Amino acid sequence: MKNSEDIKSEYEGGERLEMEKYILVVLFLVQQRWGYVINKEFAEDGITTKQWLMLIIIGQAFDHDPSMQEVANAMSTTHQNVKQLASRLEKRGFLTIKRDPQNRRILRLKITQACQEYWENRTKDDAQSISAIFHGLENEEIKQLFQIMGKLDKTNLYEQAKE
Repeated sequence: MKNSEDIKSEYEGGERLEMEKYILVVLFLVQQRWGYVINKEFAEDGITTKQWLMLIIIGQAFDHDPSMQEVANAMSTTHQNVKQLASRLEKRGFLTIKRDPQNRRILRLKITQACQEYWENRTKDDAQSISAIFHGLENEEIKQLFQIMGKLDKTNLYEQAKE
């Protein structure tokens, strides 16, 4: 297999489309590799990457107990997938699934106290793991990547693809 630097140099300085192709492939590879690292990190706790992501989204992206559909939309996945993940996490005591009192068809997800305590106990380990993932990037590069990822997140390609 070619060295990643050699592959990068083949695309560098080329046409924009060629660089975009390279970026797309690398993003998928990084996602795969980070998924592996996260799965390994949480394996002893029995938490998968998707469960980890869902807990973070529920805890950070909403100022209310979200519905399963809201979480599905936030994760760019299906209601059915969220229901499976939520059921497993409920069995583990990380969240509760409750019917909305105003609309009994809606199921709401709520992080439990046990889940909050779990994350509080992991804070130091998680900080070290996150720092290790971004090791090698300078502060300015982190700021640039932060800005770029924010712009990429704003594209509505997912919404267009769902139509």
